[in-house]
Amino acid sequence: MLGALIQYWSDRRVRRGRNGESVLTRQQFNHELTRERIRATRRSIPFCLLNVELTAEADRSNNRRKLIRLLNRNLRITDQIGQLNRNQFGVLLVDTPEMGGRACLDRLTRLFDGVQLDVRLSLRVHDPEGFDSDDDYPGDGDRRGETPTTRQWSPETDAGPVEVSTESPMTSGKTIQSALKRSVDVIGASVGLILTGPIILGSMAAVKLTSPGPAMFTQTREGYRGRPFTIYKLRTMIVDAESQQAALREQSHRDGPAFKIERDPRVTSVGHLFRVTCIDELPQLWNVLKGDMSLVGPRPLPWHESRACSHWHRRRLDVKPGMTCYWQVDKEAAETFDDWMRMDLRYVDRTGLLGDLRLIAQTVTVPILGRGSR
Repeated sequence: MLGALIQYWSDRRVRRGRNGESVLTRQQFNHELTRERIRATRRSIPFCLLNVELTAEADRSNNRRKLIRLLNRNLRITDQIGQLNRNQFGVLLVDTPEMGGRACLDRLTRLFDGVQLDVRLSLRVHDPEGFDSDDDYPGDGDRRGETPTTRQWSPETDAGPVEVSTESPMTSGKTIQSALKRSVDVIGASVGLILTGPIILGSMAAVKLTSPGPAMFTQTREGYRGRPFTIYKLRTMIVDAESQQAALREQSHRDGPAFKIERDPRVTSVGHLFRVTCIDELPQLWNVLKGDMSLVGPRPLPWHESRACSHWHRRRLDVKPGMTCYWQVDKEAAETFDDWMRMDLRYVDRTGLLGDLRLIAQTVTVPILGRGSR
């Protein structure tokens, strides 16, 4: 009975202070932050995140109650307050541009000084439109201007931003999960290369014997947080295939920036077999081992296609690209390019080790059933 009561109170959506002020738990606040980030990216509107930390050692319990009371009385009804740890609180300012966030920061600074409440304040501005717009070619991987960007201020450094980051301040709890995912990638890619090494070498020989040109195909793709990297695949097309793409563009059956046509005339005879069986993708195990990719994640698009994506599409870059994802195991569910992107974003929002293992198992059946690319 006691355990059930504890679970009930811990699962309540809103925690209440002594005076009835509403405060979200860390998990609840993180959920609201994620939801606002998705909404802001889709609608191209900014929002702000205030970090409020009690610094005084004395009488912290009373100061926490005073802090919660002051925040509730001086924020909008649409703003969300969450307790991140015992002495740290987050304030989500929805639909708030940089100017509004800094005004709120200044107002709260004066308010806390007036009641002699020792706190440390900082502000992050999440802007889906970014701050620069000259990032149109592969460079250092800075994707500002096309993807959500976060800037941070504190009252002590009011002259300008003290940090530029695309990471959410709530992502620190994912460190263990990231380490586990990387471990699975390294082990899986290593074992995969050992087991499929003879297949890769034999396939390279088949490419050389049936088509002039190199056995491997390399291309610049846009990866994690917009960083360019070179992807490795077995060549399945004629050597000058990319130069012919513009002439074939009208035949593409894929809407959006992606290019895809049925019975592509540039595909070689052996290349068709590689695509159906997914053998051409095996060299990407090397990309996984290098850390450019993961075994599971949104498929990396060619650089120019990725740069042509809508703002809300580009949230797929918040995780490493992968060899397989939802779209690879259920292509029929994606009738449009937007459907494909939504499947990728579903992975971004629900990523987890068990889900990755499930997708890997499902992917194994794709070449067996001949459901690879054609």
